[in-house]
Amino acid sequence: MSAEPTFRCPVCRAAQTLGDTCRRCQADLRLVARVHRRLEYLQRLRAEALASGDAKREQDLATELHWLAPCR
Repeated sequence: MSAEPTFRCPVCRAAQTLGDTCRRCQADLRLVARVHRRLEYLQRLRAEALASGDAKREQDLATELHWLAPCR
């Protein structure tokens, strides 16, 4: 397996790298992949806002992160 982080398919629970389809059950995972990319993007923006001292922006990004992934 590559150095990419793995996740579990929400349909069959197969561990795999993030892609458009599941390697085992061929489920369409494009929406899941899109959410994962958005989460990574928001985490980068939040870290930048935190480093620059922009508390309002950091809180706005934290709120969106919570809506997309409440368990993170």
